[in-house]
Amino acid sequence: MRGKKIGLFLVLFPLAALATEVTALPFPEDLLRGEERQSVKEVVEESTAHQQMNGLRLPGRQDVIMYLLMHPDFTASLGRAAGVSQYTVERRGEVEYWANDHEGLEGLIEVLHAQNGKLVLYAEGKYQSGIIRIPGRLALVVHASERKDQESFYVENSVSSYVRVDSPLFHGLRFLFRPLVAHAAEKRIRRFFDTINRLLTELHQDPEPLFQALPPNTWQQEVDELRRLLTPPSTSSAGARTPNIPYE
Repeated sequence: MRGKKIGLFLVLFPLAALATEVTALPFPEDLLRGEERQSVKEVVEESTAHQQMNGLRLPGRQDVIMYLLMHPDFTASLGRAAGVSQYTVERRGEVEYWANDHEGLEGLIEVLHAQNGKLVLYAEGKYQSGIIRIPGRLALVVHASERKDQESFYVENSVSSYVRVDSPLFHGLRFLFRPLVAHAAEKRIRRFFDTINRLLTELHQDPEPLFQALPPNTWQQEVDELRRLLTPPSTSSAGARTPNIPYE
């Protein structure tokens, strides 16, 4: 399994209203098979903390939000241009990204699946504050559903998160530390939820100033595609906007 850090997923994805439900989203079994998935299997089956999160509403169309989630390096650059975040994200492979939130979390994530409003992610990383260094891993299952409220579109998200702290002390006493780990994950996700909402608000109001504020000669292909996705569809094309992103 490629990747060495956990930070990005606790920083990157705006997908947690954190209203606990009895029925959790199942982790796809096919993504737990094979030697290359052993690390993911350990996180899911031996997590320090597991949460089911529902009811997160994000403004706009599903294809816009999914595009931002599937291009975290571009999204981080947009966030800095908008002045809503300082996250830095670098692409390290076809579906791998390294990120740093500049508040102690850094890590590398891998996209395991992204199709039909379903996103499955895995990360390995660390949190560091002074001499304290805590390594860990994270797996997420995200279900997104586009809905409409009067004249406004929004996306309702459900997330199942699995966090494993890779410290013998923490993992050995995981029942004791579980509330602490769950609270830390919730705090990070809520913070990014606010960040992504502010970015989406800026994009829906007027995206061009943000595009112009990006570093020169960068992201042209991504800007062109996002500009297209932000354009209201014609009546004839309505209902055919959500793309399949073939990451598997």
